[in-house]
Amino acid sequence: MKIREATSSDIDGIAFVHTESWKTTYKGLIADEFLDKITVEARRKLWIRNFETPNKDEVMYVAEDEAGTIIGFANGGARRDPDLYDAELYALYLLKEYQGKGLGKLLIRSVAQNLMEKKYSSFMTWVLVGNPAIGFYHSVGGESISNIEVKIGNELLEEVKIGWQDIRVIGID
Repeated sequence: MKIREATSSDIDGIAFVHTESWKTTYKGLIADEFLDKITVEARRKLWIRNFETPNKDEVMYVAEDEAGTIIGFANGGARRDPDLYDAELYALYLLKEYQGKGLGKLLIRSVAQNLMEKKYSSFMTWVLVGNPAIGFYHSVGGESISNIEVKIGNELLEEVKIGWQDIRVIGID
């Protein structure tokens, strides 16, 4: 397994992982009607736009298997909505069969280290309530801070803000 900084040539792999991860991670949390409409092509367009117009200080890393196939990714950058955290993890997704093997920790740590080099000091992310990844984020030093209501498709759902007041502690054993 290998973690490396992503390039625009990785868009197809990122779009595939993003699509498949949503369909497996959010099954039972988000309506099937919504999940069934998510396509690799739509995610591909989203990631093309993202690479063309990134957020401030945005960085992305991918995880590859031995064959060089993208099996996960994480990206983050400056906090999109200002609050007491200055950096944000925008996304972290792994294909289901690669979860629980330490790759998520390597990905989040890579994003955090890059942002530390850019002088960010704190970090946060939003996670859908019910997502088992909440336990993962707590295991790498995050604390549940607050909840908000979000609309996904036709449903009102709840997300929890997970924060790290000190970005340096992310993923350290």
